Amino acid sequence: MSETRQITLIFAATLVLGIAAFVLAIVVPPLLHGDLVVDSYEAKLSDTGTLQEQYIYNVQNSGEYRMLYRSWEAPLVFESRNTTSIQFVSIDAPSGTIGYAMNSALAVRVFGTNDTSVSGRISRLADSNEVGIYNPSYFSEGTYTVTTTYVVHPPLETDGTHTHLNLKFAGTSHIPYQYVMITVPADNIEQVYVYPPTLSADKTGDTYTITGSVAENEIIAVEMVGNKDAFASMPGVWSTTTDVASQAASASFWYDLPYTAALLAGYLAKALVLLAPFLLLLLYYRYGRERMFTVTTYLSTIPNPDLRPWQVNLLFKGDALEFDEDGYYATLLDMHRRKLIAVTSKGEGKGVKIQILSEATSDPYEQRVLAFLKTVGKEGVLDSDDIKELVNDARTRVTSMETALRFQKNLTDMTHRVDTSISYQYMVDGRDHLTPFVAVSAVLCVVTFMAAFVMPIQASLLFPAAVLLLVATVQFVIAWAAPSTLFGHWKDDHYKDKLEWDAFAHFLSDMAMIRKYPPEDLPMWGEWLVYGTALGVGDKVEAAMQELNIPVPDTGVPTGVMGMNSVFVPIMTFVPPNQGGSGGGMGGFGGGGFGGGGGFGGGGAGGR
Repeated sequence: MSETRQITLIFAATLVLGIAAFVLAIVVPPLLHGDLVVDSYEAKLSDTGTLQEQYIYNVQNSGEYRMLYRSWEAPLVFESRNTTSIQFVSIDAPSGTIGYAMNSALAVRVFGTNDTSVSGRISRLADSNEVGIYNPSYFSEGTYTVTTTYVVHPPLETDGTHTHLNLKFAGTSHIPYQYVMITVPADNIEQVYVYPPTLSADKTGDTYTITGSVAENEIIAVEMVGNKDAFASMPGVWSTTTDVASQAASASFWYDLPYTAALLAGYLAKALVLLAPFLLLLLYYRYGRERMFTVTTYLSTIPNPDLRPWQVNLLFKGDALEFDEDGYYATLLDMHRRKLIAVTSKGEGKGVKIQILSEATSDPYEQRVLAFLKTVGKEGVLDSDDIKELVNDARTRVTSMETALRFQKNLTDMTHRVDTSISYQYMVDGRDHLTPFVAVSAVLCVVTFMAAFVMPIQASLLFPAAVLLLVATVQFVIAWAAPSTLFGHWKDDHYKDKLEWDAFAHFLSDMAMIRKYPPEDLPMWGEWLVYGTALGVGDKVEAAMQELNIPVPDTGVPTGVMGMNSVFVPIMTFVPPNQGGSGGGMGGFGGGGFGGGGGFGGGGAGGR
């Protein structure tokens, strides 16, 4: 495959993967919110402390819930007190449902029924500081609108110049809120902080309107800093502190910091999965483009017969840094042709013998091959029948099993490991340019996943970012898995050598071309078979020799790659007989603090 086609496929694959991940990161999270959500939450706070809330619950499975509620972390009371509390006033429940409220003292009030037994059932099911609706027959699929009214008695702080209120509308245990709209007074208010910071706050006339959406268990709070006249009409519990404005600003900064980091991680991840294909394209154009050479499509002559077959396999079959078993079998055929070994067929389907004739070679890999044949054979002769017998004995005898496993390990080493230093004489490894991107994206992915578990409030932002960073890592790994020269380059004129060997392999793979240009001397067929085997097309040469009735012994090779392969298949496939396969809680009262986690109120919507 040409480099142009390789980079085109990688660009297309990574681009499609990036776009798909980007779209799924936006579309999928809202689909994972469960079978109960708040479609809409509207809250209106007056300067006198009256709070009106409207929840629109969306039940998506009939018969699953019989109570839809809103809990509070602060004490819920039925009468006004001089302590911090949420005073329940009224509830407007949908027709066919029963409204209820259970205060901090576990007293229950019921609305919309005359059945006196309902109060007892609700008291057993509900938690303290809870307001909601009850349907003893369970709710059907659909939406249910509940409006409640309270008077809040919050903690209020003052330093003599500024006043402070931090009201928490939902804590860390609630279902998702698809839409939020909170309205608070703006008179005498100098600064408003909203939590989560993903919500937006807009001032219109004498009110601030806060809108957005909130994930499951994400704190919803509004913190306000006003002048000394702010909150004067609110029935709160006052305390004195110092430097209200600075405390609020500092707490807001530190609370928002993880959100800022999570948002940046999300933006980075989205940008990375979309830009990764173009970054890979840039790396290719910067480091990987080769000089142009004109080489014929088919080449019938061996480009460089001075190269050993194992070197051809390493350099020109696929990746210039990867060696495989075709190089090993081609080496055996070549060593037979050069009379270092004698390969003798015992008849079709009856096996092969390999005899060592000479060890006169200076090539390190060929020396390793001879040493391996000597180790596996007996007195310099390797017989395929002996290997079969060894493997059969290995199924019942421990000593034979250990020998077979040792031979298997040696054979794996012979068919996959060679000295790759010659590769660097021919090419520059382009993976060096990709490794930093793989490493950085992988580290960012792991860190973001860990952060999502450590910071559960920001998890709804961090998990999609982590998934996108994982996709970005996969994109770079796809490029890294490409041939090492794709983002590197061939040195000097060696890219021309690569094209010529590709043209030779192309020729050997085309039966029509072989018929058109058959070699005049039979030994050339042997060379074709040797180097064709090294390039992974030896079977095509064998098929051509059979079709054209070429006498194999006269070519200098006694058998093709299939015959050589049959010798070692029992060892390669041996498996020892003992190594088979296998197959919504409540929080504390809180309140009066600074920052998103320190607000008064809390709780949130849920169902049971």
